Amino acid sequence: NKGDRVVVNMHNGLGDKTTSIHWHGMYQNGTNDMDGPAMVTQCPVVPGSSMTYNFTVNQNGTYWYHCHTDYCYPDGYRAPFIVHDEESYFYDDYDEEMVLTMTDWYHDMTEDIGPEFMSLYNPTGAEPIPNSFLFNNSVRQSYPVEAGKTYLLRLINIATFVGQYFWIEDHQMRIVEIDGIYVDETEADLLYLSAAQRY
Repeated sequence: NKGDRVVVNMHNGLGDKTTSIHWHGMYQNGTNDMDGPAMVTQCPVVPGSSMTYNFTVNQNGTYWYHCHTDYCYPDGYRAPFIVHDEESYFYDDYDEEMVLTMTDWYHDMTEDIGPEFMSLYNPTGAEPIPNSFLFNNSVRQSYPVEAGKTYLLRLINIATFVGQYFWIEDHQMRIVEIDGIYVDETEADLLYLSAAQRY
């Protein structure tokens, strides 16, 4: 909830890789050392070591967290981070809430894809082509809904490179938040989410 203190005791059990956690979209005013980018606001956490992230969330909305060291997050080190706000203007306007992530997926480790992508021999910056796309980290998902109910969908593109389109056939959506900022309610039948964007 907005105003809560977040305390995360992270232990690096990856074996041979350093790591960190970045709280994507969190301003971290006064808590820069909790932001997570290795060699920017903190040293990377070496294998076998631990770090405690400790900060108060004074924001609201839809976020995510992920590793921010080398190439680690595209291989699965990422998840939604939702901050509820009882004072949001739409707090009582929905019956249920669903969090939906979407991402590109590569069948090779990103540390193996990265050098080719960042190479001088790729002068146009052409991005690697994904092997597949995942919806809530799966290729086979279904979400039953009930007629007459209103659902708050929290959409997060946790992709490495690829933007995603989201729509519900024959259905209008009301947009109430973009990247953690409440917006004047507007309708759309199709949404485009750039990599890391949230609705």
